[in-house]
Amino acid sequence: MCLGGKNFISLKNILVCPLDWGLGHATRCIPVIWGLQRQGAEVLIASSGAALQLLKQEFPGQATFELPPYAPAYPTSGSMMLRMMKQLPKFRKVIREEHDCVERWVHENKIDIVISDNRYGCWSSSARSIFISHQVHPLMPSGFGWLSPMVQAFIDRHLLKFEQIWIPDRPGSGMTDAFNPKPKSNHKYIGWLSRFSAKQAREKKYEIIALVSGPEPQRTIFEKLLTDQLKAIGKKSLLVAGEPEKPYHRFEDNLEIVNHLSSQLLKGAILSSEIVISRSGYSTIMDLIALGGKAIFIPTPQQPEQLFFAEYCKRKQFAFYSDQAAFSLPGALEESKKYKGLAEFTMEGDYLANAISTLLQ
Repeated sequence: MCLGGKNFISLKNILVCPLDWGLGHATRCIPVIWGLQRQGAEVLIASSGAALQLLKQEFPGQATFELPPYAPAYPTSGSMMLRMMKQLPKFRKVIREEHDCVERWVHENKIDIVISDNRYGCWSSSARSIFISHQVHPLMPSGFGWLSPMVQAFIDRHLLKFEQIWIPDRPGSGMTDAFNPKPKSNHKYIGWLSRFSAKQAREKKYEIIALVSGPEPQRTIFEKLLTDQLKAIGKKSLLVAGEPEKPYHRFEDNLEIVNHLSSQLLKGAILSSEIVISRSGYSTIMDLIALGGKAIFIPTPQQPEQLFFAEYCKRKQFAFYSDQAAFSLPGALEESKKYKGLAEFTMEGDYLANAISTLLQ
């Protein structure tokens, strides 16, 4: 069910629709929304769950709509791929429903452009439609390579609905080449997307900051793993639990735990920490590239994309990573001393601004 009834009419109305699969799609849409607003567009936001709540907090007073949730459920154990396959009927239903919602909102609010971040149903037959994705060709888990042609056919069929595919990467960086082996003429690189900017020094307040994110139940499993080990090691630490819809803030010995931080507060906390521990989601990596510093990555179990990026960063000597089942905080902190950190990257470039300028012409 899609929610939202009030009409919002302006000269340039753009609907931005990030996926609710964790928070990364929503956070990387923040600089997209800023960029649109700077160039005179009126932005409307549509999402669901914690992703929508996060964007409401980042853009108070902005017009928002509620899309049907994907709400993927990850396995506690067993095969991730089999669990996802069992949810395919639900996902297909959401794609149909979100498309109906978007078509209605485009008509009611005179929307000119729809920008979808990985929501295949968020396009319109009567508005220009843009799709943001860093993995046009997703990697399959070990043992499921035989599914790749079917998955690719599904993706290609849906991407035909979109005028352009925006890839959040810098051309030539090599970070997403495995996911985009044959870029097409309508593929446009828009640079690394981060809600953060500037790497100014900050007085150190925490020895460790842990960023928890992702769908359940793995989010809760990850939070407990980090909470137990951070308390045991005794270093002054902050854990951001990735639950913007559940306000809380508490202290447990050396550990400060907060449900969520706004972009500005999170930026300050990261700059005030000696090292970051987090999942190796692409959006998180882009945020840490923007701020530099050192990181330890723990990929979500059985998630090939996160494992790929963790291995990429380790191979390039940017950051250490550990499997979740084998994670030991003391050992990881010692190993991380061998890595040079993410400050090797640079965020310069006007890729996003140029893409938006061309789009709005």
